Amino acid sequence: MAQQFIEIEVERREVIGKKARRATAEIGMIPGIVYGGEREPVPIAVDPKRIIQILRSEKGANSILLFSLKGTSSQRHVMIKDFQIDPVSNQLIHADFKRILMDRKVRVKVPIVYDGVAFGVKNEGGLVDVIMREVEVECLPSDIPDRIHVDLTPLKVGDSVKIQDLTAGKNVEILAEDPHLPVVQVEAPRVEVEKAEEQVAEEAAQEPEVIGKSKKASEEEGEGGKD
Repeated sequence: MAQQFIEIEVERREVIGKKARRATAEIGMIPGIVYGGEREPVPIAVDPKRIIQILRSEKGANSILLFSLKGTSSQRHVMIKDFQIDPVSNQLIHADFKRILMDRKVRVKVPIVYDGVAFGVKNEGGLVDVIMREVEVECLPSDIPDRIHVDLTPLKVGDSVKIQDLTAGKNVEILAEDPHLPVVQVEAPRVEVEKAEEQVAEEAAQEPEVIGKSKKASEEEGEGGKD
């Protein structure tokens, strides 16, 4: 799904350092910085309410923002790269933004959503083991998917979905060092696993007894040979 730009007016920030937070708070804003794109970083002041709304939205930090610099005709596409929350007040106090070009690919992490109830859970008493909740993708900013869906319904006990099985979109490449790694799998019921473990333990415990009997039998055969 193509992204829609979110327009936000920002102000160039003259005060930097420790005084920046207080200075921006006086005008109802927070300090931020825009960097990247082979240009110098620019300190800005931005409305924290707008940033919080974006972070809580469906696209979250993968939203494409169009910054307009107050009092100028300057505009720039950016994405949220980092932010800080005050541990005491739980309020947003700072945000970093990275410049992007709409014709150049970016790398972002996209959440995985698991849909439906697996056959192995519904009919075989299995358990779903979610291994990954997000994957990294590379694509043009306008092609960033909101999320990647995985249908669990056909999975039986022992089945899994691997990274290479994911579908993120026509122009989206999923990045992974090992595409064979599973993102989700359906495991056998715990009772069956415990029974299998007990059986292995019993077999291991019985093995020394068999060896002992063989040794005793060998000794008896040896004594018989002496007579």
